[in-house]
Amino acid sequence: MLRTLALALLLGLTASCTTADGDIGDLNAPGDPNANNPGGGGTGAGGGGGSIDPAPTGEDGTTSVGKGTTTPFNPKNDGSTGVKLDPEGNVVLDPTGFAGTTSPIIWVANSTEGTVSKIDTRTMKELARYRTGPGSPDPSRTTVSLNGDVVVVNRGGASATKIAANPLECTGPGGGTSTGATDVRAWGDDKCVLWNTAFDGGSLGRAAAFDAEKGVDGELSTNVWVGLWSKSQMLKLDSKTGKILATVNVAPLKPYGAAIDANHKVWVWGGGVGYIDATTNEFKQIANPPCAYGIAVDPKGRVWTSGSNCVARYTPSASAWESVSVEGFNRGLAVDAKGSVWVASTSMGVHQIDMEKLTVVKSIPLGTSKNFVGMAIDFDGMVWSINQAGSEAYKIDPATYDVTKVLVGKGPYTYSDMTGFQLRNAAAPFGKYLQLFKGCGPTARWMNIDWKATAPIGTSVTVRARTGKDIVSVKAAPWQLVGKIPGDVPPIDLAAKLGEAAKGEYLEVEFRLEAVDAKTTPILSSIDVQSTCPPAIN
Repeated sequence: MLRTLALALLLGLTASCTTADGDIGDLNAPGDPNANNPGGGGTGAGGGGGSIDPAPTGEDGTTSVGKGTTTPFNPKNDGSTGVKLDPEGNVVLDPTGFAGTTSPIIWVANSTEGTVSKIDTRTMKELARYRTGPGSPDPSRTTVSLNGDVVVVNRGGASATKIAANPLECTGPGGGTSTGATDVRAWGDDKCVLWNTAFDGGSLGRAAAFDAEKGVDGELSTNVWVGLWSKSQMLKLDSKTGKILATVNVAPLKPYGAAIDANHKVWVWGGGVGYIDATTNEFKQIANPPCAYGIAVDPKGRVWTSGSNCVARYTPSASAWESVSVEGFNRGLAVDAKGSVWVASTSMGVHQIDMEKLTVVKSIPLGTSKNFVGMAIDFDGMVWSINQAGSEAYKIDPATYDVTKVLVGKGPYTYSDMTGFQLRNAAAPFGKYLQLFKGCGPTARWMNIDWKATAPIGTSVTVRARTGKDIVSVKAAPWQLVGKIPGDVPPIDLAAKLGEAAKGEYLEVEFRLEAVDAKTTPILSSIDVQSTCPPAIN
């Protein structure tokens, strides 16, 4: 039994490709136009600078990737996130940071002009600006999925809109896509806008939060929750299609903000605080919050709220509220990974709160025209605050308190999770390692995948694959589940798993690592893939 269990916890990747006449195909021929990133997309969220080169083939026709091979793992591969290499060269979880592996994007909803700005947090450049709905949608809350995509909730237009972060995954009906702040396409004509779900008129969509749930096909953030303020309802939407899956009555609350924890709870603020058990859709109200306007959850599962002259912390295990007096009308707040909570103070700037001591560390005045609304943390640990009055987004270095800013659209009004860091920081640890392979030609058929990995108790690995005729098509192809650890024993018959999709010059595989806490990690050591190349039929 122990031998069987050990086999079930092993994983390793090699690509071999033999042509019909016995020759070995070149997996990365010099001058191959697909060997480089076609759009500079970077990572799965688009623009992070990740590698997109396929792994090279050895003289014996195999590609060995990982520990002990000539091609080591690269945790900055396009789409990889939340992983790093241990000293031996294995892929392991990186629960404390995603810098360098997650696209550096912040999404700022511009309420007055009905758009959302997509900003590179490192270059401070606005990469794109999208309309969020027809007419005058009045966008406000944003929520970013574990994949980096954003859902924007429109108050005036009573709808929610999903926008793809990665340009390679822009599969909407539009004829093109925005390339910057001044290039805003007409509603319905931007292919990065994936769906729009309308709600009843006057329902005032406000609260929004992606979950951290995993679908049966391995998809991340399978649902997104949207609050309808005037109806005292939270809606659960399918994040892939926008279809409404469930309606939860949260009266007497009127949903104004929402946040997710690691225990499948959707925390809601709106005239009070409560949570929805996402597994049962049951709602429970929490008594006597000292103050509430913004809401966030820290890695320990504690719920933070802010309001007039107050910041509060709720510990679910003790059913206890604690608070500290913080000057000003406080609004949005965000939790970082280094022990601080950052709070937007409407007419001043930003307060820094010690997460454990519940004391004010520093107050940082910002701007001249002031109406600070939202807070966010990016994946480099920088702190962001949105100034509605100045149509500005401020970035603060928490080590030096140096401040820079970037202009956004008119009337930015958002104070929810604009980067996706709050979801990553509060959810159970996970990471993805992606590896691209190039077969021996257009007729390549992928036959088998083998791997080496260990998955200690409390951890797991999910393996998915997709193929395409070129890099653009493989990035747009749907993922298919290949195996799970523990459970499946490699090698796995790819031809049987993928069916007709086993054909394609390019193969991309994804290893998703998960753990119940930051103390333990699965370990990926190597990967092997085998393919054949039947002769082309003229």
